[in-house]
Amino acid sequence: MIVRAVREDIPFLVLTSDGRHAAAVSLAALLAKRQPKRAHLYFHQAPTKPRDSFFLTMSAAARKHASAIAPTAKVADSLRDMGWQHVEYVPYPALAEEKPPQPVPFSHLLMAGAARLNKGLDLVADLAGRWAGEGRSLPLWVQVSKKHAKRHGHREVAVVEALLSSGYSGLVASDKAPERAEYVERFHGALVLAPYERERFSEAVSGVVLDALLHGAPVIATKGTWPGAQVERFGAGVTIEDRSVAALATAIDTVLAKWPDYTARACQAAVVLKREHDPERLLTLLSLSKV
Repeated sequence: MIVRAVREDIPFLVLTSDGRHAAAVSLAALLAKRQPKRAHLYFHQAPTKPRDSFFLTMSAAARKHASAIAPTAKVADSLRDMGWQHVEYVPYPALAEEKPPQPVPFSHLLMAGAARLNKGLDLVADLAGRWAGEGRSLPLWVQVSKKHAKRHGHREVAVVEALLSSGYSGLVASDKAPERAEYVERFHGALVLAPYERERFSEAVSGVVLDALLHGAPVIATKGTWPGAQVERFGAGVTIEDRSVAALATAIDTVLAKWPDYTARACQAAVVLKREHDPERLLTLLSLSKV
């Protein structure tokens, strides 16, 4: 598809790009003997993995002529450092409700989206085990299953099994991805747990955390990550420096002790983030908003 689009000079967007797509655009340009000026590559994070470094050597035409789009200023700077000549910073596009959210009473803890180790699944599993021993029963919703864990390595399988066998009475484990309406509804009255790895999310946007704030749900995030920066910016939750079960448990109690304040600030954040992350900004950049 990339080869055809470059050959026929058709504008196109790769919404989740990495080094492979940059190399493909350059190869297509070589075959078509045409500059790929109408190629748009959206990089959710800087292409710095070893595989990306390999493809970087084959992406000269893309870096010179194609448009590289980044969801954060840090990712944009990284792309420029890699030699991309046409870089645009457009905040991650996200859909928000027409009316801003309103503060609601606390209902449950939520690890939204498919649980992963780099998103703190091990901390949540340890928390469930700890609370089971303490006799606590706060509702804890986690989207996780043994089936999906098997796709991500033996260590994740063991963590999933530990969570599901923790004996925590408040655990609500969902084994499939919800439809959009149900996914959104899960944020209603939720305190979202996002103790993500600092290395992985230092500059990468979390769609889950963005959705949480857009729907007025406070968040617990890791300091030094993009999610953490949003939480601190609006005071819409608590950030933790130490990614430990003790720090996570303390942060949860801190938010719940002043829940009305935190949920009110999350609702205020939703108004600002809706404007900043309006998908129209990306459509305008691509000159497709009136199509």
